[in-house]
Amino acid sequence: MRFLRIVVWRLALGALAAWAVLTAVFALFTLTREWVLQRQVGALKWAGKEQEAIDAVREEYLAARGLDRPLVVQYADWMGDMVTLDWGTSFVTGDPVFQTVLTATGRTAMYVLPALVLAVVVGVAFGLYVALNPESRLGTIGLGTAYVCFALPNFWLGGLLVSLAAGDVIARPPLVFDHLLPILLTATTMLGGVVSYARAHAAEYASADFVRLVEATGGSRLRVATHVLRNAAVPIFSLVFTEALALLVLAVFVVEVLFGIDGFGALLFRSVDQRDLPILLGGTLVIIAVGVLGNVAQDLSYGVLDPRIDTSDR
Repeated sequence: MRFLRIVVWRLALGALAAWAVLTAVFALFTLTREWVLQRQVGALKWAGKEQEAIDAVREEYLAARGLDRPLVVQYADWMGDMVTLDWGTSFVTGDPVFQTVLTATGRTAMYVLPALVLAVVVGVAFGLYVALNPESRLGTIGLGTAYVCFALPNFWLGGLLVSLAAGDVIARPPLVFDHLLPILLTATTMLGGVVSYARAHAAEYASADFVRLVEATGGSRLRVATHVLRNAAVPIFSLVFTEALALLVLAVFVVEVLFGIDGFGALLFRSVDQRDLPILLGGTLVIIAVGVLGNVAQDLSYGVLDPRIDTSDR
């Protein structure tokens, strides 16, 4: 019963957040100037078209997008469609929005999920090693390398590699440029932060009494590391989750533009440029869903990572 109450409460908060964000996005797009229409009108005026022809183009543009209806009717229809997953069709391509967004999300997940796993596994393992071996030369060099990867402008490095490949200076194997490099660049974007969080929180327990007891009873380094990680897992997981979401949002847009990946970030970028409101609202719902489900999973995982935590009060 407590488990169900946590899930219902989190989903209710997520629904409220979804309504607020969708309303804000709808308002931004419907209450601001239609720059796509303005470009078309400007081109017609430049070509010397009559005002009647220009008005006809304007009316056709607004009618095709349902923007000639009262604003309240537009809002009610859009929100109803979002809730029922009847996201309509793209203003630009005419393709079903749900399938388009789902396909783009799947393409993005192909490099984001491996990058996330790689960054978390390597970052936590190395942060734990540095916390338990603060005087290690390997740890010092590796920590510096991780911070360099974190500070290095990955978009610049990716752009350089793409430019060299375009100029036939280096080869461009599809496997490398379509999969491996996006995974590595996205992972290194998060790696420095994960290492820093893991090292800081693991260091709090590295000299704790229970660690000394394990060492005194002849426990191996692996056993010591396991005990430290179990106690530091909750704060590490919380910070990594928050940091990962923030960095991934940036990485998705930059990486997909650089490597020409037709994924979620590229889709949203085009929808903003073309004022394709159905695509943008559908993409917004996906972002909200990931955030809500991620928060539910995060809260529920606390009881798994540390059974002493009572999630019923969260």
